[in-house]
Amino acid sequence: MNNELEEVHSSIVIRPLTPEHAEALLQLRLDNREYMSRYDPIRPEHYWTIETQHELLANGQLQYEQGIGYTFGMFTNDTGQLIGRIEMSGVSRGPFQNANIGYFVDTRHHGQGYATEAVRWCVQFAFREAGLHRLQAGVMTWNMPSSRVLEKSGFRREGLAERYLCINGNWEDHVLYAITSEEI
Repeated sequence: MNNELEEVHSSIVIRPLTPEHAEALLQLRLDNREYMSRYDPIRPEHYWTIETQHELLANGQLQYEQGIGYTFGMFTNDTGQLIGRIEMSGVSRGPFQNANIGYFVDTRHHGQGYATEAVRWCVQFAFREAGLHRLQAGVMTWNMPSSRVLEKSGFRREGLAERYLCINGNWEDHVLYAITSEEI
């Protein structure tokens, strides 16, 4: 992993998350647990521990080094506080060169453009650094803020995937979005 990989934006710093960030990530998740429950699958109780967060980040670091997954943190410029997470997962190499992108921002920092900055940065990283050709995202039909983030970042709507993911115990329809390297 290139620990020097860091991008400073007008309001946030984006850099890879490593096991050293486990405590900050756990606190971010705990602070947003109730709110995020409507967007996430049901998690087992051990998910909400420092050990699990450390393990997930160690696995993410290995995936980063292997070029099969990329997990970044969004940190404030002024205090360095972790305020969000963005990930390119399910990386498929070979003729597909595709990944799924997902993100969340601390509720106290909603509406400030951080997700849009991070998604735009990840698009550039995906196509210029990671050698991907396509990024895709699935957004629940009622999640208009996330749809706006993707549209502002150049993603196009591709269609509806019915009963796409089990979120909070329910099979939710998702609008599928994508962008390819030719579009940037």
